[in-house]
Amino acid sequence: MKILVERIPEEGSHFDGRAPAALLALEDEAFIQVEDDVAYTFYVQQVSEELIVRGMLSVPLALQCTRCAEFFSTTVTDSDFLRAYPVSRETDSVDITPDMREDLLLHIPPFPICGEECKGLCAQCGADLNKNSCDCESGDQPSPWSALDGLEL
Repeated sequence: MKILVERIPEEGSHFDGRAPAALLALEDEAFIQVEDDVAYTFYVQQVSEELIVRGMLSVPLALQCTRCAEFFSTTVTDSDFLRAYPVSRETDSVDITPDMREDLLLHIPPFPICGEECKGLCAQCGADLNKNSCDCESGDQPSPWSALDGLEL
């Protein structure tokens, strides 16, 4: 999204709209699916030699749960977007697209969970414990990490 600096009045200007979801560049990502465009609401004002952009960004996503591996819908939102861009008399426009992308990507949870009640998958047979139970007994198999218990530090 480019902001034309010369069109910003002294008192500032509001921008509301939608940017294409392609700005996130997540087409090849297997664990994240973008469901709609990026919505934004910005207030832009030029203060001395800086263009101040503050506002809110949001995008609906489908994320893969790290417990059960099912996709679930959520909205990633940043209500505190704030950036300052240096401008001079020669500056025609400022492209804030990279900062919008970075900000939204940083707000995607690193280990998304579909819900606190999610039971996940059985570690032995892989059954989805949210849908049905399994016959695996949790205490029968030793942990593959148990060999490390005998090491002396």
